[in-house]
Amino acid sequence: MNFKLVGIALMVLFFFSCTDSSRKAENQRPNVLMICVDDLRPDLGCYGNDIIVSPNIDKLASEGCLFRRHYVQSAICGPSRSTLLTGKFQQGWDLWGDLRKGGVEPENAIALPHLFKRNGYKTVCIGKITHEPGGVMDEEQQVHQIPFSWDTSYTAVGKWETPWRAFFAYANGDAHNTAMRIGVETPRLPYETEDVEDDGYPDGLNALEAIKQLNSLKKEKQPFFLAVGFYKPHLPFNAPKKYWDLYDREKIHLAAKNHPPQNSNIDYCLNESPELTTHYPWPDGPGIVNPEHAKDLKHAYYACVSYIDAQVGKILDELKQQSLDKNTIVLLWSDHGWHLGEHGIFGKMTNFDIATNSPLIVKAPGHTKSGKIANALVETVDIYPTLAELCGIEFEDDLDGESLVPILENTEMKGKPYARSFYYRNMALGKTLKTDDYRIVRWATESDSTVAIELYDHRNDPGENINIASENKALTDSLLFQLNGAKFLSADKPFQDGWE
Repeated sequence: MNFKLVGIALMVLFFFSCTDSSRKAENQRPNVLMICVDDLRPDLGCYGNDIIVSPNIDKLASEGCLFRRHYVQSAICGPSRSTLLTGKFQQGWDLWGDLRKGGVEPENAIALPHLFKRNGYKTVCIGKITHEPGGVMDEEQQVHQIPFSWDTSYTAVGKWETPWRAFFAYANGDAHNTAMRIGVETPRLPYETEDVEDDGYPDGLNALEAIKQLNSLKKEKQPFFLAVGFYKPHLPFNAPKKYWDLYDREKIHLAAKNHPPQNSNIDYCLNESPELTTHYPWPDGPGIVNPEHAKDLKHAYYACVSYIDAQVGKILDELKQQSLDKNTIVLLWSDHGWHLGEHGIFGKMTNFDIATNSPLIVKAPGHTKSGKIANALVETVDIYPTLAELCGIEFEDDLDGESLVPILENTEMKGKPYARSFYYRNMALGKTLKTDDYRIVRWATESDSTVAIELYDHRNDPGENINIASENKALTDSLLFQLNGAKFLSADKPFQDGWE
């Protein structure tokens, strides 16, 4: 027997065995499906709304962990999404513009998908994940939102224009080719129902593309990071007629507290629903929404929520059909809440709970138990380190968030002492802390001069209708001390006005 040849053969077998084992270990790293929904407040069945029709998201919550008290860092699309993608507090809308203009790829990851791509993941982007800089973008800009990050990018184009170009054409009164049924034959109101199939509006196309990508990713020899961003229920509230028909208009109730909070400075805490009443030729006038139109808007918003729920269901069904569900982390998040008449506002862009609280649901095989609800205070900035830890990926230690993995594994954990949010209005920065029992808000000028303070007692006034700051000086001072010591921005940058 030639022992030398036998030895070589054994070494070859050992090498290929190790390589095969390495590949199997690589393939067993969990996939990530991150679903981002625009302007979705926690009006879902799983969050306690018994009118809304959201069976698919409710099912996801029943299989994973629902975070009841998740707060965004700013109740507006761009900064909220920038914070999600960087794990750091951000006020910017487009953090990567210079890098898109021929910049050199930096040593450290510039965003969450960049981190995953560098660690061997196939990264795919569908729809709205970042906020498109400048509102209107051409197709090339749209699909290259974050440089160095995506292997494949897709937005609902084809025979239609890009979503935001169509939106602005619609809002500015261009009736010619209003695209993607942003407005078909309506008098350009901010809602519409057409008797079309789901792909008659752009989010139906995004769902179809996600299904197509899952089929393709199933065949890949590497784990994937798939981000799917839905445009609705962002204005205009347009959805196929069958989703409007799910609701009995008479059972849709208007906000009970549709007035400004008592004792608060309305120059800072409120807005005049500018996205709704100034981006469209609104019939009631700037800042005014009569009761009939208020009911129309709420009905339309609910229809959009159900439309998106159906698209989420299609994707999750395909994930299971491809036998990918057992090894895929599913995270559903919204960039902020939305006022539906509360405090007389229809829109976002405030520091109130209704705008800063948004859905967060995580299903992480091996880490989450079915149907768990976490009451811990958590923040959008926590998502970056959470996904990285769940996938065993090392990340920079200068992030502003904390991993939620311990809470996923033990939903009884208390979590943080507060959640932070901010908004800028009338040349003043409003910083707010949400604690277990209170919300404190301080509005201050660039020179750090206080112009307004709000304090709401969530034990007795969860709707934040009475500002009790002036009559509770000791408590206000204590919470202000906590607020002034909290970190809000990754760097000392002056805030820019004009967010509205």
